[in-house]
Amino acid sequence: MSPRIAICTIACALLAAAFAVPQDPAAASGPRVVVVPIRGGIDIVTARLVQRAVGRARAIGASRVVLDIDTPGGRVDAMQEIQVAVDGLRGGGVRTTAWVAQDALSAGAYLALCCDEVFMASGARLGAITPVVEGPGGIMQIPEDDARAKMLSAMRADVRGLIERRGNASPELLALAEAMVDPRLGRIYEVQVEGRDGLQRNLVVDETAMESLTRDGSRVLTQAQLGTAPLTLTGSEALRFGFSSGTFTTLDDLVRQELGVPPSAIERLERNWSEEAVAWLEAIKPLLFVVGFLLLLAELKMPGFGVPGVLGILFVALALFSSWLVGLADWTEILLFFLGLGLLGVEAFVMPGTVIFGLLGFVSLVLALILSQQTFVFPANATQEEILTGNLLDLLWLILLVTAGAAAMWRVLPKLPYFNRALLEPPDRAGTGASTRFAGVDASRAQLVGVVGIAATDLRPAGVLALDDGARLDVVSQGEFVRKGARLKVLEVGGNRIVVEPVGEDGHPEAEHLDGERGETAIGLLFLLLAFGFALVVAEVFFVSFGVLAVGAGVALVTAIFLAFAQHGPFFGFLFLALAIAGAPIAFAVAWRALPNTRFGKKLILDAPDPALVRGAAAEQGLAALLDRLGVTSSALRPSGFAEIDGRRIDVVTRGEPIAQGRTVRVLAIDGNRVVVTEVANAPGADTHPDS
Repeated sequence: MSPRIAICTIACALLAAAFAVPQDPAAASGPRVVVVPIRGGIDIVTARLVQRAVGRARAIGASRVVLDIDTPGGRVDAMQEIQVAVDGLRGGGVRTTAWVAQDALSAGAYLALCCDEVFMASGARLGAITPVVEGPGGIMQIPEDDARAKMLSAMRADVRGLIERRGNASPELLALAEAMVDPRLGRIYEVQVEGRDGLQRNLVVDETAMESLTRDGSRVLTQAQLGTAPLTLTGSEALRFGFSSGTFTTLDDLVRQELGVPPSAIERLERNWSEEAVAWLEAIKPLLFVVGFLLLLAELKMPGFGVPGVLGILFVALALFSSWLVGLADWTEILLFFLGLGLLGVEAFVMPGTVIFGLLGFVSLVLALILSQQTFVFPANATQEEILTGNLLDLLWLILLVTAGAAAMWRVLPKLPYFNRALLEPPDRAGTGASTRFAGVDASRAQLVGVVGIAATDLRPAGVLALDDGARLDVVSQGEFVRKGARLKVLEVGGNRIVVEPVGEDGHPEAEHLDGERGETAIGLLFLLLAFGFALVVAEVFFVSFGVLAVGAGVALVTAIFLAFAQHGPFFGFLFLALAIAGAPIAFAVAWRALPNTRFGKKLILDAPDPALVRGAAAEQGLAALLDRLGVTSSALRPSGFAEIDGRRIDVVTRGEPIAQGRTVRVLAIDGNRVVVTEVANAPGADTHPDS
């Protein structure tokens, strides 16, 4: 070997050694185990942690996943997501083990039974799988009604299925499992009885079965009550009855002695920073919603858009972002929420008093808040019905808290140094000053008619009017847009509604101002935008756009309506709304029915062929001459197939009845290229004409 070749060989070996991926000694020596903790309340963040552990186990080829459970329970939807993740491991040959060091109650006990085997510490507890709800006063039992009965029945069936899947489903074990779910079964006893045949047996019975034994003449030798309803078992009891496969002191003892895995082959997963952040956001989400809505309400009482509005949107966005991170909310719920805020803004600032925008905005907000807390739209079972009920109760408490907070805020904020200049403070009814006379909400408000002031904000058409004595009034124009700084004159006062109009220095209406500022977009352009929307509706009928043209039509029509309301007043706004509601269906109907009959429409749409041309094409192929001819089926007709007629192989069809191969048929009708035949009984022969 030459020195050059030797040097190249050594260099390649060194590079290979440098870039080689070292093999994990634990993976090389034997199976690996992934341990995932389930501590505290089970929530959606816990479900995401378990799902991450399942993915990690598959990635490293682990032979087993251990759920380290110590929990009083948690959310049903999170429990179901964890069950789905655990069940998915069975198809990949990965076994699951539950380790209960202290408590596996409620949803924790259910998840333990989902695993292939359960191991417990001697003082641990397992059971109490009864569904509960979380209300303002904490955890409470579901009220006794039909919904609770359905939920308990479904949960009992689920738990029986978990026990039967493990392969040791004795009657005693099934009875104990159902007693963990349904407290209506009463107390459970472990008894030794002597039957009338003299044989002694050990049984696990409930109160009803105990009474039956006494009536049947059996003699109860010993009896011991097992816990309280709903049933909860200790580690030794769970081992004796078959729920547990063994008792150990620590998880390390279990892994080393039972699983035979060295500590180096154990990978323990914990919540990462993102999961901790999501858990923190989930914990303070109600507070974020309450504070966010209060800040948005405070922003409505302040001119312009300032710090409260920014913080309010930020807090609400953080709450929705938390629901999105854990998989409860989708972009639909987020967009629906901000659509609701936008509609409420239109009701408050653009078209006050119309009600419709405020109602639609409120409904959008309610739907968004409810749907962002659940993974379904309509409940499909008793469990989802309870989740929906809980979400409605949470929404009710949110509304009550925001209402109470707003009432307290209106009393406190006007007395604070900064907010007393931004908020309108209620007038002192005992006072006699001009400010009280103008700003008081009583009969003296009629004296405001004719008063002239300066627009402290833009009027779109609602805004704030500043009087010469410093008083600030919430006012509304007659529909036109008025810029900040314009001189305004009070035209009328009705209740709490003060209508103003722009005036000149002489106090007369400013006609040129109205003509120039009434709308930033000319009314003709809005009509063109409306016509463009109708044109897009027509185009959607004839061109395949996958909905793009339809979306563009909707955007154009909504934009025209909004600009008409905002810049040209209610009259033009409702006019454009009526035109859009009536014009869109008319445009669609014209495109669907009338336009295909026009010369332009015929160029866009392929018309149906002329029947005469079809018959002519059939005649050219000689099919018309086959009418009443006889032939023989060359394939089975079910109901279409092939037949030999006049020495030709013809594609034929029956009137619906099946005809076997080799049967004689007659041609009944010819419609274009469609040859209809029927079977002929006792025919004299095939391939002949009946008149010959």
